[in-house]
Amino acid sequence: MSLTTGTAGNAPSSQSISQPEQACMVFDGVRFGYGPRTIIADLTLSVRPREVLAIMGGSGVGKTTLLRLIAGLVKPQAGGVSVFGESLAGYRADRLYAMRRRMGLLFQFGALFTDLSCFENVAFPLREHANLPESMLRDVVLLKLEAVGLRGAADLMPSEISGGMARRVALARAIALDPELILYDEPFAGLDPISLGVTARLIRRLNDALGASSVIVTHDVEETFEIADRIAVLAPSSDGARLVALGTPQDLLASTDPYVQQFLEGRENGPVQFHYPAPSLSETFL
Repeated sequence: MSLTTGTAGNAPSSQSISQPEQACMVFDGVRFGYGPRTIIADLTLSVRPREVLAIMGGSGVGKTTLLRLIAGLVKPQAGGVSVFGESLAGYRADRLYAMRRRMGLLFQFGALFTDLSCFENVAFPLREHANLPESMLRDVVLLKLEAVGLRGAADLMPSEISGGMARRVALARAIALDPELILYDEPFAGLDPISLGVTARLIRRLNDALGASSVIVTHDVEETFEIADRIAVLAPSSDGARLVALGTPQDLLASTDPYVQQFLEGRENGPVQFHYPAPSLSETFL
């Protein structure tokens, strides 16, 4: 809920001053796993209105699983997930689909439809979820492509553009319905330095222009620290990944947590060991 301000000669109401804005997504003591293996243990975390929250950590700690939990694609084994102020527990399919229309998702590597043009890729969610006249749909699609610098590529096929351009088309598709919450699954993976920087700055600009909130799952430290408001770091443990740090980029740079330091600096030695547990060499070869 956005705060209201008073017009000239009228003071803001006491309600508009005191009522805090509601988090658009909340994990409350969430635990999740596949079969007997726990992936995420006791996670409590929220996404604030209009912020870019990055979720970082090593491979296999469940970062992408968190996006699946937010979208209601999987359910927690314990704890609760709330999106837009409503718990997803017991959500009917029709309400879940309606909630997802308020989200945008950028898949890892873009996941464009290869047999559709760039224009039709961006138009796809609009054709599925918005009853727009063709002339208005065309204008919306071209405006979204313009926002990512690719209006001139509207009639090209995905095979005719670079990987970085394809990622930007996918981003235009993710924001086609003006989502309130945008989820990014490894948006920088496989990009060259120029495309990586362009994509990162687009994420920040589009988040601010839409007044949305964004959740980025990523390994890329440098670019993420440039655009994120807060960063959550997950670390593996014997009973599932746990949140070990949460704060601004400056907070994390000052962290004394051994895992955070190892992750940010790419150290070989630390809580995550180079050698997978194995018998000693003498036991193996003698």
